[in-house]
Amino acid sequence: MKDLLVLRDLECVKAIAHPRRIDILNAFDKEPLSAKQLSEMLDEPHAKINYHIKTLYNVGILELVEEKIKSGIVEKYYYPTANNVVMSRKIIDYTLDPASEEGTVSISDFENTVENFYDAVEQGTLKLDKVLEYRNIQLTDAEIDELQDTMKAKVSEILANRKENDEQKKHDLVMVAIPTDLNDDVTE
Repeated sequence: MKDLLVLRDLECVKAIAHPRRIDILNAFDKEPLSAKQLSEMLDEPHAKINYHIKTLYNVGILELVEEKIKSGIVEKYYYPTANNVVMSRKIIDYTLDPASEEGTVSISDFENTVENFYDAVEQGTLKLDKVLEYRNIQLTDAEIDELQDTMKAKVSEILANRKENDEQKKHDLVMVAIPTDLNDDVTE
């Protein structure tokens, strides 16, 4: 099972958008389930659950993991293809803003980085020991500036000292200090 499935087209979003299909996904725990089991768990007719399962299966959100013959009937067991399902923001890529100016950050730039993150997780190339994350730490604007300057200087130093035969891969390095207590800054 993959850790992440990124829904990248409208058919996938349409398939998962139905509330009963979300219920079906939430019904899975550690074991595969059949349409019969799901219909009993969700108190829905077997035919309806089977329809929703086929829709999720056809777009790759569920996978068929086993078939068992019970009393001459083939019972199919399904399981989600990934532990986590997210929707790519590239599905709806619309803006009224003109192209961003040099030196500014646009949401589109950040979305490209998020897409690269999703791709790396899906392909298994993102190493968790290469992720550095701090949450809810208190910093001053000067401390954030210092961190940015330090990171810029270190990246420049590494690039300047690189040897020709060093193995290189393209990476996105992102440092974003996102305020999390926005409501605290509002004055009345």
